Amino acid sequence: MRNNAGGLRVLHLSSWGVPCGIANYCRSLVESLAEIGVESDVYPLSMHEWATYLPGDIGRLRDEIVTRAELFDLVHVQHEHGLFGVVSGARAAARNYGAILQGLLSRHKPVVTTFHTPPLDQLSKKRRRFPGALRLLKNWSRAVTWKHQVARHFQNSGDLTRALVHSAITRRAFADSGIPIHALRMVPIGCPPLRTSTVTPALAKERLGLPPQTQLVTLFGFVGRYKGHDLALQALQQLPGDFHLAICGGSHPEARDDFFAEVFRMIARLGLEERVKVTGWLSPEDADLYYAATDICLAPYQPDCGLSGSGAITWALASGRPTIASKIDAFMAIQRESPCMLMTTAGQTEELVWAIRKIADDRALGRELVAAAGEYCRRHSWKNVALATRDIYGEVLHAGTGRSTVVPAHPAAA
Repeated sequence: MRNNAGGLRVLHLSSWGVPCGIANYCRSLVESLAEIGVESDVYPLSMHEWATYLPGDIGRLRDEIVTRAELFDLVHVQHEHGLFGVVSGARAAARNYGAILQGLLSRHKPVVTTFHTPPLDQLSKKRRRFPGALRLLKNWSRAVTWKHQVARHFQNSGDLTRALVHSAITRRAFADSGIPIHALRMVPIGCPPLRTSTVTPALAKERLGLPPQTQLVTLFGFVGRYKGHDLALQALQQLPGDFHLAICGGSHPEARDDFFAEVFRMIARLGLEERVKVTGWLSPEDADLYYAATDICLAPYQPDCGLSGSGAITWALASGRPTIASKIDAFMAIQRESPCMLMTTAGQTEELVWAIRKIADDRALGRELVAAAGEYCRRHSWKNVALATRDIYGEVLHAGTGRSTVVPAHPAAA
């Protein structure tokens, strides 16, 4: 159903209005789609509510989404396993997502899904939570579940479905999981506008109570074990006293582990209380102050984090400050396109120390990285992501006109 102006109407299934990376992604996409004439509404999905659902509740949720979708031209799903009930098990999450997908396709409703995490069978491969034989069995079971509950709907839907991924390596993982190549499209995560500040770095440091000679190294985003905050603290201990660390974020609202508390214990154990600031959630005004005061952004993620993309890395790239990042697949995909970060081997403290010193001492290198990051951010602005996404909407809305096996490499540059 088109709106009165003849534009597209899209129903998004996503987390919404909560401190969550996927909710932020969806909000940025919805706002950018609105600027190019696409009308959107959001059906909010909540991670914690799945723990309370009985089988009948899940069926009613599916039916409610399918009924709501009748008012729209297509449905765009923001997929992360937690949004579909991974609290009840990974295979349950696949079944729940598959049931919603099946319900929509049974009404011939076009569905576009952006996958923010790897396919089901890749999760334990990345995290190595299980010993050899058990891991193989678990991966096999998850792969069978994924192909039966999810991939078959993409295989059998003609051109009514598209699977959006953030990098070439993730595209390969989903192709291996059974998603047909003709349905896969690659759209990198959008980047915010390049930051500008009316506050000088010196004034920002003064307002934050930092000595003027401070070299401030900053991690932005939620605190989580996979992001390497512990590695950053170990590196800080080996750096001179004028280096300080800002951890601009707090624990994810759905986190159930004790890593946030572990960060504070580690700060005390290493004697870094005077050199580390943990801010928790920041207002936009306070975030701007920390961006202005920052000298170097860090993203020392762990090698087994299993990310297909990261919103936090786009904040760093748009910060106007040089970025040091781990050599994980998601970040290497960016680096191969545009050498805009100083890359270090994940998990290596001494290498991270060297990289921080290198950028602090080599201002020309820092300027080169910032310039390259700015070009990357402009090329992958949210406007360009919205334009690429609208083109993909057009593909599924014209189902039956022939399949294209060409995968667009990137959104068109403005």
